[in-house]
Amino acid sequence: MLYGGYPAVITEPDNREKVARLAEFRDSYVKRDILEAGIKNETAFYNLFRILAAQSGNLLNINDLSLSLRIKHDTVTNYLGVLQKCFHIVLLKPFYRNIKKEIIKMPKVFLTDTGMLNSLLNNFQPLTLRSDKGLIWETLCFKSLSEIYGNDEIFFWRTSDGNEVDFVLPNIEKSFAVEVKFDKANIRTVKYKKFIETYLNIPLSFLYLQPFEEKLFNEISGINP
Repeated sequence: MLYGGYPAVITEPDNREKVARLAEFRDSYVKRDILEAGIKNETAFYNLFRILAAQSGNLLNINDLSLSLRIKHDTVTNYLGVLQKCFHIVLLKPFYRNIKKEIIKMPKVFLTDTGMLNSLLNNFQPLTLRSDKGLIWETLCFKSLSEIYGNDEIFFWRTSDGNEVDFVLPNIEKSFAVEVKFDKANIRTVKYKKFIETYLNIPLSFLYLQPFEEKLFNEISGINP
């Protein structure tokens, strides 16, 4: 969760060297992407990448990004396309059946590696000391699900009145949905009553990190609610 999944980082035994390697990858990859895409505003591109790292797992609002970075809407869209093509981010589509009640416009954005995320934020503190630990945990869960099922099979569910489920996989042989919480104590099943009642054929599971249970990590690779 702190150092991500790049092979050269995983095999490095020293944590300080892990951080150094990630910084090297971060800078070299960004420079490569900028050169190959012919991007002129390097600062805006890099700042966008950092903002997305801080928002991994959240709705993507291009208008807000355009205002924050002081660049055109089309430029933000172009930069997002570059980051997707270079496999740095994934945009998750919303799942819906009721067009009027369920939000269908904004995607959710996820970085594809938690080590890169932490390097962009320059924060490798223990998760227990961080306010964004839930964000990192959700990003890791997404990465695990995407490696098994592929990005195109994963959606999220959100309604206009604020009901939400993190991940929905409705089109696989045995469909299921997942809500991610860092701490089991924060799970309030009543909040998901609407989804459970609406989608009886899509059973909902919860993935949490604390208290640690090894079986939950096994369930990521084959969730059986």
